[in-house]
Amino acid sequence: MKGKIAIIPIKGTIVSESGFIFPIPLPIKIGGTVSTEVIEFLEEVEKNKKIKAVILEIDSPGGTPYPCKEIATKVKNFSKPVIAWVKESATSGAYWIASGCKKIIADQLSIIGSIGVTSLRPDFTELLKKFGIDIDTLASGIHKTLGLPFQKSTPEEKEILKQEIEIIYQHFLQEVEKNRNLSEEVVKEISTGKIYLGEEAKKIGLIDILGGKDEALKIAQEISKLKTYQIVDYNKKIGQPKGFLSKLLR
Repeated sequence: MKGKIAIIPIKGTIVSESGFIFPIPLPIKIGGTVSTEVIEFLEEVEKNKKIKAVILEIDSPGGTPYPCKEIATKVKNFSKPVIAWVKESATSGAYWIASGCKKIIADQLSIIGSIGVTSLRPDFTELLKKFGIDIDTLASGIHKTLGLPFQKSTPEEKEILKQEIEIIYQHFLQEVEKNRNLSEEVVKEISTGKIYLGEEAKKIGLIDILGGKDEALKIAQEISKLKTYQIVDYNKKIGQPKGFLSKLLR
């Protein structure tokens, strides 16, 4: 049987349609992978009958929780085989996405794991004082300003953030455990947030095969039962204008 294999990249930090710097939303792509773009590519592949399998080319440290979960859910429920090919790294949310694939291929020196959740909040209060800048904030509720870098967090606010992180973390860990069918012992070990080289990751079941692009293509070909195939590389489509704008720029 003849067919095509799509390669869809997931590189750099994974963000939603609007990237975020600290708590301030920006309506632009700030680098890395935009989840909505990956979802669009996957939906395009799903409609294309000639494409029989997908390889996710992953080289990412993860990203914010929602876009990682959004892609992971799409991958897990995808109607065609999806293979993860890890280049330099698939850590945190990027590994969450990889864990939902049929197979994970990574190099011996790829960095895998770092299963956990981190919250970073800059504190500019001392810097602002140094320059004599005062920030006057009005809010409708006592927790409305939680996370703003212009004032120190109270112990109560830190506890709220800690609880939210724990909820996200438990969901993340449970999904990886279920996706990879991991033993209780392995789950306990990876829950520390430890990172593993590809060789170590294979021993404990975080990946399936040591290799690179050739091995990923071979597995995709075998799973989709293709005798011959062509590659559809979505790396070339990243960031391209769509719809009416694309027609104007032709």
